[in-house]
Amino acid sequence: MLDCCKKNKWFYFGLTIPSMLLYVLALAGPLLLGTLPASFYNWNLIKGNKDFVGLGNYTKLLGDETFIHSVVFTLILAVISILMSNLIGFVIAYFLDSNVRCKGVIRSLFFIPNIINGIMVSFVWSFIFTQGIPILAKKIGFEKLASLSWFGTPSMAAVSVFIVTIWQGMGFIMIIYVAGMQSVSQELIEAAELEGCNRLQKVLYVVIPMMMPTITVCLFVSIAGAFKAFDIPFALTSGGPSRSTATVALNIYDTAFTSFRTGYASAK
Repeated sequence: MLDCCKKNKWFYFGLTIPSMLLYVLALAGPLLLGTLPASFYNWNLIKGNKDFVGLGNYTKLLGDETFIHSVVFTLILAVISILMSNLIGFVIAYFLDSNVRCKGVIRSLFFIPNIINGIMVSFVWSFIFTQGIPILAKKIGFEKLASLSWFGTPSMAAVSVFIVTIWQGMGFIMIIYVAGMQSVSQELIEAAELEGCNRLQKVLYVVIPMMMPTITVCLFVSIAGAFKAFDIPFALTSGGPSRSTATVALNIYDTAFTSFRTGYASAK
């Protein structure tokens, strides 16, 4: 078998060429031939000037407080959304893996937010934060919740971004965990029950170790999504108040298409 693989290694390598070409044309090529050279210029799209500044754009980043804050906020958003979406997704998947009526329908309902565009999700949650929650809070007598300003302060605006990001992402993570739980041996679970393990012990010592490949996939998927966050902060808070909820992607977008500093945005 090993000799066969060695003889056909060039054939297997050839199978990767289409995906490699797609990667070069769609990502590596534009990055190396377009973005990187542009980062060495003071380039303004409106004025049309393009002056070579060398590493000037990169040194400017070190003192750019808005960009540094966007990096910090992106890291905080990533940590919170990754942990919470995986935790909530795992818990939901675990309970839906048991004998629950209409669990197929319930899984679909949890997955629906993931297939809705982030802009649309943000509009829906903006209505919930500004109209739905205050009206419901007044009905049940929670005046403090009714008067809460979800977008008035940096901390509450950040909380709103966290909630919407986790809500949209946990459905996809849940589906992956459900698929992973199908591969957990029922014999091991039954053996753990015979040994006197309670539900928490079965999860910690049987289910989680058997699902480590699935957990790894979920972590990489959620990490990739968290560091590319753009649409929800853009539509929900527009990066405000005072750019406190601007992610790196949103900060780059504002620099390129609001301030029209293409060279500086390329460096970012």
